[in-house]
Order: sequence, then C-alpha cells, then structure tokens
Amino acid sequence: MAKHKEYSKTFGIFYDNFRRFCREMAAAGELSDHPAEQFRDFFLKNYAQSIDDATSFQLFVRDVHHELVHIYMTDAHLQNFLKQAEVKDLSGIKKYIADNGSRVIVNEDDEMQHLSEGSNLAFCLHIPDERQGYVFCYSLYENEELRIFVAHGMEQFHLSSIDYENKNSIVYTDPEINEIAHFAINMIAYISCFPDCLTDGAPHGIKTENNHRLATSEKVLDLQEPSAGGIVNPHFRRGYFKRLESDFYKNKKGQIIFVHETVVNAQAKTLE
Repeated sequence: MAKHKEYSKTFGIFYDNFRRFCREMAAAGELSDHPAEQFRDFFLKNYAQSIDDATSFQLFVRDVHHELVHIYMTDAHLQNFLKQAEVKDLSGIKKYIADNGSRVIVNEDDEMQHLSEGSNLAFCLHIPDERQGYVFCYSLYENEELRIFVAHGMEQFHLSSIDYENKNSIVYTDPEINEIAHFAINMIAYISCFPDCLTDGAPHGIKTENNHRLATSEKVLDLQEPSAGGIVNPHFRRGYFKRLESDFYKNKKGQIIFVHETVVNAQAKTLE
C-alpha cells in the first residue's frame, strides 16, 4: 500500500487565531455575521506592522472565502528544480499573469496614494512531507512592473521585476531571496509550459476547495536506473524557461518552452 502523504499548511497561524477569535467573540455575544472581516479589522488595528502583514492578511481573508486556488505538488523534488533553474526573462510570466489573472485596482505605493488597474493572480502551494507551504501573489501593473508577494510560514517577501533590471539588487545579493524569486517566477513558467501537469482534484484526505495537483513533467527529467532497493530518485535536467518571440516559431510564438542543456565534448550546449 502506498504511503499516505502529508502536505504542508498555509495560513496556519492565521487560522488558529481566527478560530480562537471567533470562539471568544461568540462567547461574549459580539461575533458579527461576517467574522472574517471582523477579524481582519481587529488584526490590522492591533497587529499589522507593515505592508507585508496587510498583504498576507488580505490573502488569508480571500482564502477564508474560498477564493484562492490550492495547488498540491505531487513530488517535493520539483520545488528544488524550480528554485535553481535559471531565469532568462519575465516577458512570458507577465503575459501569463495578464491573460489568467483577475482585473483589480492595485496601489503603486505603500500609502495607497496612486492607484491603477492591474492583473492579480494568487494561489497556495503545498509541498509533500514539509511543514510550511507557500502563498504566491502576482500583481502586474499598467506600467508593466510585476510585483510578487511570497509568504512562507513567518517569512514574507515582496519582489519586483525592477529588481531584475538591477544586477546589484537584493534579488542577486541575498541567496535566500534569490532562491525564492527563482521559485516564484519558475512556478508560473512551469505551469504555462506544461499545462497538462496541472490537473483538478486534491490528494487523498484533503478537504479544501479549489484544489489542483501539480505533477512533474518527464520533459524536465533524465531517465535514471532504479537503485538496489528499487527506488528511483528523480534527476532533473539543467535548463531554463523562455518565451518564444521570434517569427521563426510560427506555431509556438508567444509560448513558454523549457530549454535544456546537455554536455557535448565537455561543453554545455542547449537543445530546444
């Protein structure tokens, strides 16, 4: 019998405190008909200390209302591949957010003084046999800036596509943020490149709504022989994702593809 997988949680601390808040308010006869919004106002007034806190909590409220998609990665090794794969450009990522995100009003500064229309896409990512999952939120502005918010347990990251234009930015100088940025960007590239790997449904025992499974494509794997115990550890190909923009690609122009590297006579080559 296959071993039952446990998956990482998202918004765990928020849900624990939300349930406690509801119990206390109900016992005092003060729980409103909209408890999530009541808890949001309480949290923002008493605990939020930054724009990251506010963003994370707004996403939590959306999750309470079943508005966020939950993606369950079937193979934990896939996240390591996506964290390490090189990022060539963001044009395909921006196009995917524009095509698949919801039209929203976004703020261009932390003071909410400059508002514009944009596209927003957010989801929760669950990893097998890990404690903390990820919450990703992508906002594309009218000026083509892409802002990415990532929550991982108690850690929160705000990333901007402008940072990729500055090779001295923290995205390049901080190894942890560099890895998180690669993961967030390559997640979208991978889903766009291999849409058949994202299927409806949840793993056994999962009861949340809006669930999807994310499988590992054979196109990013090298075939490996089983070990003595019959276990096959996946070995991922070296490569990167890129968007085809040349008119040469008549049928695939505009699509994101995976370009893998191979070694010929001790020199790295690329194969599309």
